[in-house]
Amino acid sequence: MKNKIFIIVIALFAFRLSAQTGDLGELKQIYEGVEYNTLAFNDLKQQWILDDPTLIRELYNRFIVRNSFRLNGRPVKLDVVKEKTALIQEGDVVIQLRKRYYDDEIEYFAFMPQEEFGKDNPQLLFDPVVDGFFLKEIVGQKYYEKIQELSYFSKDITKSTFGTKYGYYFDLNLNMLNSEVMFWNTTSNNRNKYLLSLFSQWGNDYVNLPGWYSREMIVGSRLTYFKSLTNNPDDFTYKISVGAGTPAFGLYKDDTKVKPLWVAGQSVYGKIEGYMLGFIESDFFKNILVSLDAKVTIVDNKFADFGKYTTNVDFFSNKNTFTFMLKKKDIVNVFDFGMLDIGLAIGSHDIHKLQLDQATRTVIDLEKGKKDFIQKFNNFVTLEVGLRNSGGLIQHNINLLAGYSSDGYGFMGLKAMAMLSGTFGVDVRVYSAMSVNKTKFPYKYDSYIVFSPIIRINY
Repeated sequence: MKNKIFIIVIALFAFRLSAQTGDLGELKQIYEGVEYNTLAFNDLKQQWILDDPTLIRELYNRFIVRNSFRLNGRPVKLDVVKEKTALIQEGDVVIQLRKRYYDDEIEYFAFMPQEEFGKDNPQLLFDPVVDGFFLKEIVGQKYYEKIQELSYFSKDITKSTFGTKYGYYFDLNLNMLNSEVMFWNTTSNNRNKYLLSLFSQWGNDYVNLPGWYSREMIVGSRLTYFKSLTNNPDDFTYKISVGAGTPAFGLYKDDTKVKPLWVAGQSVYGKIEGYMLGFIESDFFKNILVSLDAKVTIVDNKFADFGKYTTNVDFFSNKNTFTFMLKKKDIVNVFDFGMLDIGLAIGSHDIHKLQLDQATRTVIDLEKGKKDFIQKFNNFVTLEVGLRNSGGLIQHNINLLAGYSSDGYGFMGLKAMAMLSGTFGVDVRVYSAMSVNKTKFPYKYDSYIVFSPIIRINY
């Protein structure tokens, strides 16, 4: 018995001597060796951002009282603490936390400037605390338990598991303005997804050529690829759409002063969009959506394709449309109402003034010799600002557009979509043109509003 007591005393003495001489590295290695390592599960552990300003101040103050701030493993000087305290007082700091995989203990606690949130390698205010027991000693039992309970303002950033993904197996989106029906999906590594769907599109909002003006609707097939799956359906890697124009009539034809654009041939459509700039090593390019689409008429209609007319008929037609857009997404969360998106589009469409000539039984270009192919195009620059929320009980996407054309007129638009539980909703679009010459553009409205109910089933 005496021998055992002697061994214990020697061990305690050696432990204290080791701590006094600063040889804590070996003790840390022993501790990490005893604890079960779950590094491979880091992406599945519960993670969140604590953004309650009052609680952040209280926890920060407890670190000050305990003199527990460390930077590169060394105690932080008082003047540095005071400098960083200004960020706390201004409300520009959040706390990132992570629980252990197999229980509720906190294994990661770090003060982080708000602007660093979402970056791959955020610059923290101080060294993170990676030991829940040490954290409990600093903040106290009461606040440690409060942190565990998540009873405060916070943002959940836990990675979702494969089995709870949104809309990656079947998606039926019935919207008269923009429909999509997914009919097939597959995966190559159980983490990505290829989706194949049918879609329809009415008009082009970025060149002030909404479906209201046109008797043509684009229908086709779309391939959507997700490199990794999340609960946000907007986090696709790229989309490729191909289709063709098909005749369709506007919803209302009561205004005889405005002549809708006719379909003057068979057109084909193509679009590619995705986050192509992600390869650039910069956080700024991380969430920039690049989009390029074009509609090109490849076969002109013959005289007989327009039906039977007894007199000459003059009409306008759009044959080609091109749009290039860059959109910066998820810039900032605006008062928890939605993520701010800002986009800039450059587009162009041509307008042909044609006539069904009864004498020659042909379609005549009334501007032949007056305008060449390039001169028929009207070019646009359009700015889009939007707020988007794809989670929660109510989802919405509200966008304001403002554009100006090379033909000397501008336009403004509002596109608003709201959904209840991702199932029922409405899509409303309001546009108003400014300084439109009705003689030069008889197919243009001063303003218009169109809406469509939405029914969506996805799982």
